[in-house]
Parts: sequence; C-alpha cells; structure tokens
Amino acid sequence: MVEDNIWAASLEVYIRNWKWVLGYIGMTGGLAVLERFVNVNAGTSIVIGVMMSTFLAIPAHIAVLTQLDADQVSNWLRERPKAFFSFVKRCLLLGFLGVVAPLVVAIAMVVGGVHSSVAMLAGLLVWIFSGIAAFAKWGTMLPAVIADDDQTLAVAGKRGSKVFGYAFPRLLISFGLVTVLFIAAVMLLFFLLGADPKNPSTVSLILPVVGAMIGAYQIVMTSVVLSRSYLRARPPVPPARRTAFAFGR
Repeated sequence: MVEDNIWAASLEVYIRNWKWVLGYIGMTGGLAVLERFVNVNAGTSIVIGVMMSTFLAIPAHIAVLTQLDADQVSNWLRERPKAFFSFVKRCLLLGFLGVVAPLVVAIAMVVGGVHSSVAMLAGLLVWIFSGIAAFAKWGTMLPAVIADDDQTLAVAGKRGSKVFGYAFPRLLISFGLVTVLFIAAVMLLFFLLGADPKNPSTVSLILPVVGAMIGAYQIVMTSVVLSRSYLRARPPVPPARRTAFAFGR
C-alpha cells in the first residue's frame, strides 16, 4: 500500500474492496429512493447511515490492518458477530463527542442575544472542526475493534494524543475537502444535466448514486487515516504476535 500518499492509498483500498463499495452504493441509492416515498425521521436516518457506513468502513480497516483478502471479510464478520454493532456504537459515540462543542457554542450565542441564524452558522463551523478533532483524538477506538484491542475512551484518547498531529490534517481532507468536492460535484451535475429536485426524474435518481460513490471514497479515506493512526500509536508488537495479527488470528 502507498504509505506517503493518502489519496492513492485510499483509492487502492477502494478498488480492492470494490464489492463492498458497490454494496454501499446500492444501499445508499436504495435508501434515497425509499425516502422519496416513506417519511424517515432524522434519528432513524442517522443510525441507518452509520450502519451503512460501517458496512464499508470495516473492510477498509481490515485492508490496512491485516493481510486478509476482501473476500474473507464476510467470514471475519461471521466469526465476530458483535464487532459490527460494537463499531456502530463507537461511531455514534464519536459523533456525539463532536457535536457537544457546537451545541454549547450555539446555545451560548443565542442566550447572549446573537441572532439564531448567526448562532447556527457559528455552530456549524465549530461542528466541522470539533467533529474532526473528536475522530483524531478518539477515533482509534474504531480500528481497535478490528484488532480486538482496548476500545475504551480513555485508552483511545491516549493513543490519539500521540498521533493527533498526524490524524487531524488528514481527516481534514477526508471530512472537509472531500465533502466540499462532493457538494461541488452534485451541484455541477444538477446544472449540467438539468435535474429538478422538485420533480424527480431518472437524472435526479442517479445523483444520489454519484454522491454515494464519492461518499464511499470519503469513508475509505477516513478508515485508512484512522487505521494508520492506530498502527502509529500502539506499542511495538512482538514478531510472533505480529504474524498472527496480520493473518487475522
């Protein structure tokens, strides 16, 4: 795997796990179509979104942490039935940690007499950076699930302190820059293809799939950054154990 170029390394993992990527794109597109006909509340939508992201993130982490082939991921999950939901719970926890600061800022500004729209904008800006900081600080608990290592908040925080300088700027790319590219790509497609969001058409149905392709790359890049951070932060592994871990035993 390309070590120095996070874009190339993420693309390598993306291609290596193409079946899982297609599965994620299919589920995302299917959910987008379903939401056109069924009213899904925000809380349910968030949980479903995290579960679908986990569906792709786990194979991406496995690609960095082990020597297992993408076709062996299903067997890995069957042998560890609790791993999937453990991963989901920790993703939700990281999301909660990232949203605390912007909520406090927004509430404080509203109480202080600042217009609600300005407070919401400030909260959004804080949320972007606090979310990235939360993943940089405690995000190694996610690859720790794959490695069957200590997944507690305290230990993840200690690991994060060691690699925060490595993780934060790279997560800024996956969370920030790729999100901007995603929004720009969707807007460009709406403009070039003449899609009308108020009148669903074939083009309008294709756009969520295009967005899912970019979102899948974002998930893979984030997973690569967090797994590399985990490997950088953990103590040296004895040769015998390293060999066993590499092959998923």
